[in-house]
Amino acid sequence: MTSPVAPLRRGGTLLALLGCLLALSAAFGATRATACGKVDQPPRAATDHQLRTSVLCLVNQSRERHGIGPLAFSPALRRSATAHSRSMVRSGSLSHYGPDGSTLESRIARSGYFARAAYYRVAENIAAGPGRTRGSPLAIVRGWMHSAGHRQNILDPGLHDFGAGVARGDPLGGGGNAATYTLDFGARG
Repeated sequence: MTSPVAPLRRGGTLLALLGCLLALSAAFGATRATACGKVDQPPRAATDHQLRTSVLCLVNQSRERHGIGPLAFSPALRRSATAHSRSMVRSGSLSHYGPDGSTLESRIARSGYFARAAYYRVAENIAAGPGRTRGSPLAIVRGWMHSAGHRQNILDPGLHDFGAGVARGDPLGGGGNAATYTLDFGARG
């Protein structure tokens, strides 16, 4: 006959083992899975597509929380943003101006976004960082939301379109597990 204590001891052991596994998972940087994907994974652990779409999703979630409609994806704005992110990494400069003297408007014009537009408005957020705590989509969007000008761009109800660009590396020397992000916003009519 088995002792009534034995099953409790085994159950306690299983619970302790489960607790240890959860603690190890947290200690080794388990990523947070949300409706926007694994938003806190470091750049090295994600594809460019995953980084871009997580940023776009997090930005739209922020707009929704503030009662503002979502931004629509624009392939032209993505082309412009991607080219600028790559240019910043190559030149070693984190700036809204390209090394060739390009501006936000000139880059977006080259992308074709202004074609047949009678008017337009544009804005841009840029950021770069290494690792999970400074280079993940969650870290980047949190940084933007804690910066008045970047937050204003994200929450501007007059901007309707956006595209995100990601380049591997940090123009300021963040190492191999870093990414540089450009988020271009627009409205045209």
